[in-house]
Amino acid sequence: MEKMLNLVLFGPPGAGKGTQSQNLIEKYGLIHLSPGDLFRSEIANGTDLGRKAKEVMDRGELVSDEIVIGMIESKLDGNPKAKGYIFDGFPRTTAQAIALDDLLQKKGSGISAMLALEVDDEELVKRLLLRGKDSGRPDDRDESIIRRRIEEYNNKTLPLKKYYSEQGKFHSINGIGNIDEIFKLLTERIVFIRAENELTELESDIEHLDLTISDYEEARDAEPELLLEIDAIKRAEAEEEEERRQMSRQQRKQKKDTLASDLLKVAGKAVGKAIREKISKDVIIPAVKDALVKQLVNAVVSGGGSSGKPAARKPAKKKGRGTTKTAKKTVKKTAKSAKKAKSAAKRPAAKAAKKAKGKTGIRRTKTVPAKKRTAVSAKKKKARK
Repeated sequence: MEKMLNLVLFGPPGAGKGTQSQNLIEKYGLIHLSPGDLFRSEIANGTDLGRKAKEVMDRGELVSDEIVIGMIESKLDGNPKAKGYIFDGFPRTTAQAIALDDLLQKKGSGISAMLALEVDDEELVKRLLLRGKDSGRPDDRDESIIRRRIEEYNNKTLPLKKYYSEQGKFHSINGIGNIDEIFKLLTERIVFIRAENELTELESDIEHLDLTISDYEEARDAEPELLLEIDAIKRAEAEEEEERRQMSRQQRKQKKDTLASDLLKVAGKAVGKAIREKISKDVIIPAVKDALVKQLVNAVVSGGGSSGKPAARKPAKKKGRGTTKTAKKTVKKTAKSAKKAKSAAKRPAAKAAKKAKGKTGIRRTKTVPAKKRTAVSAKKKKARK
C-alpha cells in the first residue's frame, strides 16, 4: 500500500503557488486543504466549529489554532481513503506546525515534505504588478503594498523553514521559469522524497526484526550473554554516577578553599594598611619598617603565622560560616603578631643607634650655660694668683 503524501506548499505572493498546487492535486490525487476553504465549508454546513469560527470572525478577531486544528481533524476523518493532502496557507507559525504534527501522528501519518517555491523579491513585484493590470485587484497594483506583503511572508515563514529543516523535510524549489519547468522540478523532488521515506521505513523494519527474534533456541542461547551485558551496563552506569558525585564534592571543596583564600587576601590587605598607618607615626628606620610590613602581609596571605605555612582550617559545617570564622581568627592572630613585631622592631632600632655611636667615636658633652662658664673661668684665674 502506498504511503500517504502530505505536502506543505509554501510560496510568496506571485510565486505561482495556486497554479502548481492544482497541478499536484491532479497528478497525485491529493486533497487541497486551506484554512479559508475550511472556514467556508464548516460555516456553510452549520457545524459547531463553523459557528465558533463565525463568531470570532464577526468580532474581527483571528480564529484560534485550536479551532483550525479541529477543522483539519474533521476533514481528515471525513476522507479516510485519501492518498494525501496539500496544506496551503497552514501552518503559518511554529506552534501550528507542532500541533499539525501531533494531529497527523495521532492519525498514523505525518508531513512528507515542505515544498517552498523560491522567487526573488524584484521578480515577485514585477509579476504582481502585471497581474494587477489584468485582475484589477488594488493590492496587486500598489507597489508599496506588494512589498509589505512579501516582507510579511518572509518574516512569517523563516521560523517554519528552520522547523522543517531540522526534521530534514524542507525542500527549496526554484520558482522562476515557465509553469511546466517548475512543475517538473516539483515532481522530481517528490520522487526523491518518496524514495527517501521508503528507505527510512525499510531500515526501521529491519531494526524491528532484529529486536523481535521469535526463534526460541536463538533467544535461549543469547540470554546468558544478554544478562551479562545488562549487568555490565548497570555497573558502568553506577561507576559513572559515583564519579559524578565525587567530582561534585571535589568541586564544592575547591569552591570553599577559593573563597577562604579570597577572604584571607582581603584581610591581609586591610591589616597591612592598618600596620602601615601605625608604623608611619613611630620613629623606625625605613629598612626595618618595610621588612616588618612585608613579613606581616605575607603571613596573612599565606594563612597566618611567621613560618609561612598555611594555617589549618576545620571543615565548614555550614556553607560560608567556616571560612568566615577562619578569616576572623587569622586577622586577630595577625593583629597580635603586629604588636609583637612592633615592639621587637624598636629594640633593633635602639641597638643600631648605640652601634652607630661606637663606630663614629664621637662623644657627646654636656652643654653648660654661658653665665656659668664665665663664673668658673673667673674663679680659676683668682686661684692662680
